[in-house]
Amino acid sequence: MSAETRTEYLEYIITTTEEAGRFTSRVTREGAMIEHDGHVSEGWRTASCASLDRAVHVAKTAIDTDRIR
Repeated sequence: MSAETRTEYLEYIITTTEEAGRFTSRVTREGAMIEHDGHVSEGWRTASCASLDRAVHVAKTAIDTDRIR
């Protein structure tokens, strides 16, 4: 069973999913594409993290450092 939380940060939406004790955040922007790693897509996903806080932190850091825009 998986659980999902949603956090709004700046103009981004961070949706974090928990599955089997691991957390992954997906960053999207309503009505816009996301630029990351030389690509453009509807969203960007963090690596699997051990906690909800860590997954959200990784996503926020990617936004703050312009890794995604």
